[in-house]
Parts: sequence; C-alpha cells; structure tokens
Amino acid sequence: MTSTLRHPKNDAAQATPRSLTSRSLHWLITLLVIFQGLLGYANLHVAWFHERLATGMLVHEEAGLILLGLTLWMLMLRWIEGRRPADGLSKRQAQLAGMMHAALYLLIFIQSALGIWMMGLLGRGLTLFFWHVGLPITADPRLVFGGVLQIHAAVAALLAFAIVVHALAAFHHHFVLRDNVLRHMLPWRTVTSRIASSR
Repeated sequence: MTSTLRHPKNDAAQATPRSLTSRSLHWLITLLVIFQGLLGYANLHVAWFHERLATGMLVHEEAGLILLGLTLWMLMLRWIEGRRPADGLSKRQAQLAGMMHAALYLLIFIQSALGIWMMGLLGRGLTLFFWHVGLPITADPRLVFGGVLQIHAAVAALLAFAIVVHALAAFHHHFVLRDNVLRHMLPWRTVTSRIASSR
C-alpha cells in the first residue's frame, strides 16, 4: 500500500477561504491592536500626548471597546463557519497555528478586561461615543498606578510579540514555501488571485 505525498501548494489550493466578513475582521482587529499599542505607548511616554492625556485615554478606551466587540464578532463567525483546512500546513504546524490564534484571542480578552478594570478603578466608567455606563468597581487610582497599569503594558508587549511572530510565519509560508497563505487572508479576492491560488 503506497501513499501519495501532497505538496503544500496543492493543499492551499484545496483550502476554502473564509468569508469576506471574516477576513476583513481579521485585518481590522490587527490594525486596531497595532493602533492601541502605539497610542498606549504614546500616552505614557510622549510629551505631546501627556498634554492631551484625557483625550488620549478616551480614544484608547473607545478603540479598546470596539476591538473587544470585533474580536467577539470574529469568534462568533469562526464558530458559525466552522473549522477550515489549514493552507498547506502539516499537522504539527496546524496545531501551532491554532495555539497562536488562541493566544492572540486570550491576550486581547485579558487586555480588554484589564482596561475595563482600570476605567472602574479610575472612577470613569465606560464610554463609547455617546454611550456611557458606570462600573460596579470601587474607585482606587493608586491601584492603577501601583501595578495594574504595568500589567496592562506587559500584556500589550506580549500581544505585540505574538502578532510579529504570527506575521513572520505568514510571510514565511507565502514567500518561502509559496503556498499562497496571504492570498487566502486578503479581505478582497481578485480574479487574478483566485486563479493564482488554484494553480
């Protein structure tokens, strides 16, 4: 009994890409995480942002709530669409990719929870555009600056590291293994990319 070796490129061609909404959410979440990391760093370390800290914190808070909502939407879509074949990945690589995605989602949820906790400790509640709600958390600003903010920053650094690793893995598959991973991840699917990925 013989077995036929399958080239990763063939697996990529057979893999069914996720919906346009799912792929778009993937990139929106990525951009928001990067934006949040840069804004959070600027709020703490850039003088120009120090002078506008109230506005910077409000934007950071609202963007964080939007990020949390988009991440929940993404997970719901993944549950509805079901599991997709891994594009040209071995079983071991598929497991690592699944662990990386789980780590990214977990870090986003931890970061969101820490952010909401800090808003409660600062006595601010949550604000999203024209909507505001108080939080059943006893205000204690000293706790924020005594440890919670540092944990928030550490989780942000871990999240940034995980995104870099995720991006490098995607580039490795696309440019070294040439298995069209990035084409399957793009929010748009042109005729050219569909033809190229089917070869």
